[in-house]
Amino acid sequence: MRTTPAFRGPAVLLLTLLALLALAALPVQAQAADSTTWIQRNLAGLNYLAASGVDGVYGSQTTTAVRGFQHDNGLDEDGVYGGRTELALHNKVIEVQRKAGSTADGAYGSGTSNAVAAWQSAHSLTADGITGPATMNAMGIARTVRLTAQWKFGRYGWSVSGQFGCLDQLWIHESEWKVYADNPMSDAYGIPQALPGSKMSTAGGDWQTNPATQIQWGLDYINGRYGTPCSAWSFWQSHNWY
Repeated sequence: MRTTPAFRGPAVLLLTLLALLALAALPVQAQAADSTTWIQRNLAGLNYLAASGVDGVYGSQTTTAVRGFQHDNGLDEDGVYGGRTELALHNKVIEVQRKAGSTADGAYGSGTSNAVAAWQSAHSLTADGITGPATMNAMGIARTVRLTAQWKFGRYGWSVSGQFGCLDQLWIHESEWKVYADNPMSDAYGIPQALPGSKMSTAGGDWQTNPATQIQWGLDYINGRYGTPCSAWSFWQSHNWY
């Protein structure tokens, strides 16, 4: 028997409303574009999560893994898989995929694992298909924002042992190495706290979200204005800015 519109309309609206309310009640993690399983596969592929942790449940193990990834990549370490973490994780997986020669889609599936294993075998590394610190280092992919900065020191003639401690202190005090650090009292933005943040566009159009671009601009700025990170840090200690 055909149901009349007068009966269907309110019922459909009620079900839709209930579905929207249920979605709103979900934790932020569950509302991310990626499924929990794919989040976990990406984290496991980059060696932040054990393979046994890929279970489709966003529990404490996954939260800890997300925090570890966030820490390494200059993000707020809240364990929540929001848009910023999703972008950073996809970009890091894409870096690995391009180096390994697999499809660069930001999803660490079996194709990526096989390609990484082949790359590892060709470079005398344990061929487990997991891009941990040793493999990432061999690929020339910086695992952390601090490594990103250290690997750029050579072009300025700075030694890591002599200058990185000063840079570390400088940017801890400025932004705690956070990509999205935004000074509420000014337009200073990003890891180096460029003022205004748009200055960093000279280093790349992705200056708002890419730590490598921000770091490149920050090191160029320090080199041009102070010569070395230790000179910049010395100035900061006297003036509380640089």
